[in-house]
Amino acid sequence: MIFNHKINIFLENKSWINNKIFKSKKNIEEFIRLLFKTTINECFSKTKFKKFKNLKTNINFILTNDSYLKKLNSNFLNKKKTTNVLSFPNDNLLKKNENFLGEIFLSYETCKKEAVKFKINSKDRVGHLVVHGILHLLGYDHKTKLKEEKMIKVEKKILNSLNINYY
Repeated sequence: MIFNHKINIFLENKSWINNKIFKSKKNIEEFIRLLFKTTINECFSKTKFKKFKNLKTNINFILTNDSYLKKLNSNFLNKKKTTNVLSFPNDNLLKKNENFLGEIFLSYETCKKEAVKFKINSKDRVGHLVVHGILHLLGYDHKTKLKEEKMIKVEKKILNSLNINYY
């Protein structure tokens, strides 16, 4: 399968570039591009997405901080706290075959704290959250135990194929 992807990465917090996780914006872009391509290939091979096999996709990643994620979480989900990742899917994707998948926001501070908490490296934690966010854009969720199990199964398959550790 051939997929043409347009990935926009907005670096809103310079902390994302450091010697411990990513040395440059190019490193971040290569990592996210690999995660995106692997996730799309896995998902678009499923019957549910068969009609999208030739879709040229477009996605935005915004790499930011706790303060910004807290504002988004409060404004859109009525939760007065920060979070690690927020996904805003294009609701018309599955209805009208639009190619814009949506936007994924990641918080540097929370990703880093969670990596320590789960005893994994920060890059692996970011990788897990990028895949998690993309799956949300594609309609996966964890609102019920069954849906959560399906999402985790796909997530693990993708992460294992890339040798990314998760908790």
